[in-house]
Amino acid sequence: MSIDLSQFHQVFFEESFEGLQVMESSLLDLDCENVDSETINSIFRAAHSIKGSSSTFGFTDVAEFTHVLETLLDQVREGSRQLQPDHVDLLLQSVDCLRGMLTA
Repeated sequence: MSIDLSQFHQVFFEESFEGLQVMESSLLDLDCENVDSETINSIFRAAHSIKGSSSTFGFTDVAEFTHVLETLLDQVREGSRQLQPDHVDLLLQSVDCLRGMLTA
């Protein structure tokens, strides 16, 4: 008996693009002067889900790239790195990059 993985791939892509949308909209709403921990956690969770799912389906480049974003976000969550506007710009560019990687 063979399992048709195409339906799972479709769900993976749908959920990944939803996660990217969450990341993008949350990043655009961030105020670096008054960082909301729930917003950072939301962005982190979306990145974490994309990383885990992409690793499961063998999209290693996406998983490794997202892991770097996760590391930066974790540092912000822990308070070891203060979020700067340049970080937000970099994260937004990374969302665009991930979107491109997933559509390639």
